[in-house]
This record gives sequence, structure tokens and C-alpha cells, in this order.
Amino acid sequence: MASADVDRIIEEARRLPPDEKRRLREALDREEQAKVQPSDRAVDLSRELRWIEEHRSEYAGQWVAVRGDRLLSNGTDGREVYEAARAAGDERPFVTRVESANELPFAGW
Repeated sequence: MASADVDRIIEEARRLPPDEKRRLREALDREEQAKVQPSDRAVDLSRELRWIEEHRSEYAGQWVAVRGDRLLSNGTDGREVYEAARAAGDERPFVTRVESANELPFAGW
């Protein structure tokens, strides 16, 4: 769609009464949300998470790439661990930093 078309649509939307603007905004929001919804196929990481729990003390403080009950790579640099797992043939490896059992999880800044 050309920029002129978008500008025309925006101008028309500005002339809408408030209730119609709200309907338009809701429709656009619904469309955008539909694009980012997770797929219907949920990823089952239960085996990976079980492996991490069973090996937590061995790999605490390290990054690990795990597929099922198999360690693909590990180390102190998450990107390197990810790349090593990809090089080993896993297109979408599960990579996480293993926290020690008594360490609080990182929750952001």
C-alpha cells in the first residue's frame, strides 16, 4: 500500500466519531494480537527441565543447551553455547543459564 493511501486512511479515521474510532482501534488491536499469539502446538520442555533439575549442581552458573534428556553444549557464554548446539544439528536448541538451587532467579532491572 502506498504512503498516500495510508495518509488518506488516517485522515478519514480522524473524522470518525469517537465510538467509531474506538471500534477501529479495537479491530486493529485484535488483528495485531492475532499475529503474535503462540502457535496451537505448545512446546513440551518437560524432559529438558527435568534434565536441568537433575544436573543443576553440576552446571550451576553455566549456560546449557539441552534437547530432551541430552546435553548438547555448555559453557559460560550463552551465545557460544547456542551456536555449538546449532552446529551439532539442533535448529532450535533450548538454551538457559542454570541457577544454583539457592540462587534467586533473575527478574530484570
